Amino acid sequence: MKLTDKQKSFLENFSKLLVYGHNELAKVGLKQKRTSLKKKLLFFMMGATQSEAESIFKIMTPTQLHSSIYFNSAIILFRSITENLMNLSFIYACDSQKNATIFHIDWLQSTLKYSNRYKRLMTKYPQWNLVFGDKAKADDWNGYIQILKKVIAKDQKRYKLPNNSELPPLEQRCMQHDQYLSQKNKLNQGNSLEKMYVTYYPYFSGISHLRSSGLNSFRNYQDNGSFSMSIDSSPVDIEAIIPVTYANYLMILRFFLQKFKVYDGEAFREHKRTLKLMFE
Repeated sequence: MKLTDKQKSFLENFSKLLVYGHNELAKVGLKQKRTSLKKKLLFFMMGATQSEAESIFKIMTPTQLHSSIYFNSAIILFRSITENLMNLSFIYACDSQKNATIFHIDWLQSTLKYSNRYKRLMTKYPQWNLVFGDKAKADDWNGYIQILKKVIAKDQKRYKLPNNSELPPLEQRCMQHDQYLSQKNKLNQGNSLEKMYVTYYPYFSGISHLRSSGLNSFRNYQDNGSFSMSIDSSPVDIEAIIPVTYANYLMILRFFLQKFKVYDGEAFREHKRTLKLMFE
């Protein structure tokens, strides 16, 4: 598969950024007992972002042994990076640990729902031998479920959250972030998550859940009116996905390095200049 000089340059620049980011992350450790919940979530979200960005680079880079490019798969990973950015922005859109706690409680609530469902399934079909770890029968879930309920209630009480509190939908998280910036007179077109959610998030969210619109991304229309499956992509798609991935990754990386106090402005500016050139 032949690439243009521009496409080769995009991949080369993205590779340099990922290596830089990987090396910077290797310098940072997490002190469990001395780190706020905000920073703990940031730490692991950055790890997820690094993994997703490296995966996009690999599936968008043709090699001699593997010449295909998978743009649709890259879009799914790009959605995850974008949601990392949105969730981080929501978590930090307050002057306390409240939003971080709301985000963390969502994981506890999901675990609680799963536990209750598994217990009900074991009760419904005792003959199926649905062993889960040390839980061989339905009643074995009771102690674990009670622990989860106590932890959730404790966190909700601390921040005066209602008992039925849940993580807001993604759109509301974006709007809460914008409201927070607006109160501080820092909201603009460039940092508005509501704009991001409305203007381009829908274009790649459908494919992630493979709704009808998402499945349509794998359809090629033929001149005779028939269809074929679209699995591989054209090299031109490198120009579509790599710059925006570069931008979102760079934004999250800078935030991470600043919060963990390892940010080197001079080293970072080189990659920021590269990003500007990619969009010219």
